[in-house]
Amino acid sequence: MTEGLDLKGVYGATIARIKEQGGRKTRLGMAALMWISHSERLLQLDELSHALAIEIGSKDLNPERIPSVETLLISSGAYRYR
Repeated sequence: MTEGLDLKGVYGATIARIKEQGGRKTRLGMAALMWISHSERLLQLDELSHALAIEIGSKDLNPERIPSVETLLISSGAYRYR
């Protein structure tokens, strides 16, 4: 799917896969991509999940908003069902 693409092409293909999903999955996928691209170090999946569970303007973690690893991978375009 991304074979033969340069970094810009891979990034564009990832954005396209995320946007194809629509709705909540797109919002989650884009938020995950923002965290990943702006972090100062590599994030573990559990760290990324916890970061996504903090609502904008809040300093508290909402445990009910922590996405599962499967949901996170699917919404970020990193995994697809066949």
